[in-house]
Amino acid sequence: MSIITENDAAAFAELAAVLFTLPLPVAIVDLETTGGHFEQDRITEIAILRFHQGVISRHQWLINPQQPISDFISELTGISNAMVQNAPVFADMAADLLPLLRGHLIVAHNSRFDYTFLRYAFARVQISFAALTLDTVPFSRKLYPQFFKHNLDVIIERFNIAMSTNERHRAMGDVVALTHFLQESLRDKKPAVWLSQWEQLIRPGYLPAGLNSDLCQQVYALPDSPGLIIWQFKHGADVLMLKEQAFTDTINQLRHKPSYKRWQQATAIRFVPAISMAHAMWLRGRYQLQHAEVSYFNDDSVSSTNWYTISFVPNQKGQLQARVVRLKEGILTHAPYGLFMHPRAAKRALASWARQYDLCPASLDILPQTIGQHDLCPKQAAGQCDGQCRQDEAIATQNQRILQHAALLPVCDWGKWHRLRITEVNKLTAESVQLEFQAGCVRLDKNLWYFHPMLPKIVKYRLKQLQGIEFLG
Repeated sequence: MSIITENDAAAFAELAAVLFTLPLPVAIVDLETTGGHFEQDRITEIAILRFHQGVISRHQWLINPQQPISDFISELTGISNAMVQNAPVFADMAADLLPLLRGHLIVAHNSRFDYTFLRYAFARVQISFAALTLDTVPFSRKLYPQFFKHNLDVIIERFNIAMSTNERHRAMGDVVALTHFLQESLRDKKPAVWLSQWEQLIRPGYLPAGLNSDLCQQVYALPDSPGLIIWQFKHGADVLMLKEQAFTDTINQLRHKPSYKRWQQATAIRFVPAISMAHAMWLRGRYQLQHAEVSYFNDDSVSSTNWYTISFVPNQKGQLQARVVRLKEGILTHAPYGLFMHPRAAKRALASWARQYDLCPASLDILPQTIGQHDLCPKQAAGQCDGQCRQDEAIATQNQRILQHAALLPVCDWGKWHRLRITEVNKLTAESVQLEFQAGCVRLDKNLWYFHPMLPKIVKYRLKQLQGIEFLG
């Protein structure tokens, strides 16, 4: 339901005049819900007082939460199961609600509560949603630091806001009360002071001026969830980025002045949603595999950590010899042989691995530097080897055994495991994906793997949650 009243225009004229100067329309929002659990509970009522181009409008809905409302919640809010029985479910009114919130500044008391419930509700019906927010609790603290309490009941009493008992804890009643507080605080403080505190609390912040309107709309259409961001330019390759919170991270990136000019030249921004950051890495590898000309921007999505692995390179005689090499981002034709954070750790692990599988350290070229080229290797000197493994006829056998055991070189932070399968599940939509990892890489298809410097850390973090993890060897 949408209403425009002369009473609101008169009561909030000064507030409307100030909000009219802001870059985005403002939606003052309140929700009622079946409880406080973001994943389990559902919205029962939504109210919005919208300030758009100088016009104030009211919008409110009762919503069928498709789950019982407890007696406690009914007594608190005045919303009963009977009241919502014939109300629309969220999926039926989401398309009407979205234009009142997307591209707006959402203002709410304890905004994290209302904003998170809205994001989750839209996600359940497959709609991407995120918005700028302002929490009026810290706003009240900044304007009135002399007071200790800043909950809505205290604010209503402090400012003598007229409100009947049955209006409190109903969505529109709380929205109107909050709007009266904003109007009274604006009258109480100088507009410049009021606006200064207001703008400091906007999260993540306004987009910079000068960004073309189409690009702005594409940014406002991003969700605050993981995925692959693809910046497209008229001239030049696409630029790929990984984002854990696509909306927030992209706005923060655009607000970063040193790099802003580059993004100002973009013609479009695409978002490929992911269930998790590990899935986003897989998507990045697949995109790179399918598009030869892509570029990467050195932002927070690229870890500065160096990773090392073992490469087996044949010498002039065809003997496979071990080399510690830096593992760089890209497509690989096989999973790496071990993963290490330091070359010294790689060398220690390599020596231990050779002993474990009875491989010749001389032919692997991993003897200590103190041993001369023509000296007996320690195994031969100790009578544990007859030296035949260094002869031409033994090369093929040694090489075969090296490659047979190469995948068993240790992987940093994985314990005894080398391969694992992770099932990632979106708790809101029940979508799932299975990903296979080996030595810090993710498998793209039967023969190809992808490595990114962030991947080992992502997998390490994921290993703390054992659910959905299958250890393969």
